[in-house]
Parts: sequence; C-alpha cells; structure tokens
Amino acid sequence: MTEVGSLICPVCSLSLTRANKQFICDNNHQFDVAKQGYVNLLQPQHKKSKQPGDSPEMVEARYRFLDKGYYGAISDQLNQLLLQDLSAKITTNPCYRVTDAGSGEGYYTQRLEHFLTSHAPSTESNPSAQKIEIIGFDIAQKAVKASCRRSKSIQWVTATSSHIPVADHSQDAVLSLFSRIVPEEFSRILKQDGVLYVASTGPNHLIELRRQLYQDVKQVAYNPTSTLAGSFIPLDQHLSSHIHYQVDIDNTQAINDLLLMTPHYWRATEDAKESLQRLDSLSVTIDIMLTGYRLCPQ
Repeated sequence: MTEVGSLICPVCSLSLTRANKQFICDNNHQFDVAKQGYVNLLQPQHKKSKQPGDSPEMVEARYRFLDKGYYGAISDQLNQLLLQDLSAKITTNPCYRVTDAGSGEGYYTQRLEHFLTSHAPSTESNPSAQKIEIIGFDIAQKAVKASCRRSKSIQWVTATSSHIPVADHSQDAVLSLFSRIVPEEFSRILKQDGVLYVASTGPNHLIELRRQLYQDVKQVAYNPTSTLAGSFIPLDQHLSSHIHYQVDIDNTQAINDLLLMTPHYWRATEDAKESLQRLDSLSVTIDIMLTGYRLCPQ
C-alpha cells in the first residue's frame, strides 16, 4: 500500500493511500476507483443538485472545441509560466505538485502535464528530471470521466472547490482557469512559496459572438484580485500574461460548440441563438488575463 500524492479523505481529512482499485484512509473510509481511472471524493452534503456542474452536452461541446486548438495559446502561455516556477524550485523540491481546481474536461491539465514532464529540468546533483504530480478535479462527474480520456497519469477526482480533498500546504501551484475561486481553500492547500494562477476574461473576450447575441454589449473585465484580497497578492507583472488574439472559426459545429460551452447559451434569447447557429464562419477575439498570485506574508 503506497501513499498517492496529496489526496486526503473527504470524511476525516487523513491521508489517502491506494490499494488496488480503492483509496483508503487509516479510519478505513474507502473510495472506489472508477473503471475510467478517477475517484469520486465528492460528499453528498456538498452537492446542491443530483448532477452538479456542467451538463454532459456542455462538457462534450467544450471537449470538441478545445481539441481544435482555438485556445491553444492560452494553454501554451500557462505552461511557460508554470515551467518558470518549477525551474526556480528544482534544487529544493524533488516533486512539483499542481492542483487544477475546476479542471473541466481536462484540456489545460493534460497539456500542462505533458509539457512539464517533457521540459522538467535536471541538475548535476539530480540528473533525473523533476517529478511532476498533478491533480485535476471538477464537480461535474461527466467532465471528470471525459478527462480520463485525455490522460491516465493525472489523478482525476470528482470534488468541489469549497471542500478540496488535498492536504494542507502540499501544493506548489494551484490553477483556477475560468472556474470558481475559493481563497480560503486555495490558501490552505498551497505551500507558503506556492503560486496561484487565475485565468479571467478581458473586456473584449468573444465580443463578436456577444454582438451576435445581444443588442447592448458591455465591455466588462473580471478582476480576480478583489476576490483574493486578504489571502493573496499579485506576483510581479512579468509573471502574469495578457493574451489577446483573433481566431477564425470556420464551421457551424465549432460555432455551436463555442456557444454551448459559455454562459451565453443560457442568457441569450432563442432567436439570437438560432441566428448565430446558422453562421458557417465567425472571427472572434480572445482576450484573457493569466494572473499569478502568492500568499500574503504571515
């Protein structure tokens, strides 16, 4: 029986170890590993509905759309920022641990794992590449199942950001990519020298799509710094990134998938959605901030 990474029991918070196809804690709480490879650590009292999170249709739409590479530049920049952090810690940290909070169907998580594993540096004293351990969790079980199709080397988990089943002060990095921000949980699982990266939308993100759907389009950006105030402070500016570019979506299926994976699918009128879904091409602006944070000094 060997301890696996940083997972903890969602019932008693003791460390989880894996024995064959189960995770078990010292209090004998047991959690089966699904045939797809994930473990469900979401407790019933932490669910607000029978099937929380994104619907199966939204998950599959996002899976298809992201696989076409339209958001690849966001992933690439995130990977570079995390590689910088990993490289800075190699002499003092034999294992670099990352938790992706709200990992969805696993696109960014899988690309990060592949990139860091391929580019992890080595030193004279440690000629082997630095070990990488990544946990990706989401509250939507369908999303976690989809994640398992992307990678078998990431520990996929069904869980919620309000009760993260990860050990205190165990993570070198936490990611919150277009997902719910829970400062108290993020600060609990991060090491004191850990980093938090948040992806948020800028004022022009998908503005062309929004103009197709609404008569009155507001250019509003979300700034996560105010939400994190008191627990986190921004890193130096060169450790964050503003990503701004155009993509040409050249088929109706991808346009429909983009709509379905955004909140606009639920907000727009049926007439507006039908008009958009008849388009066979659409050029849209990608406007994203990747902002790095560290814990406030104690």
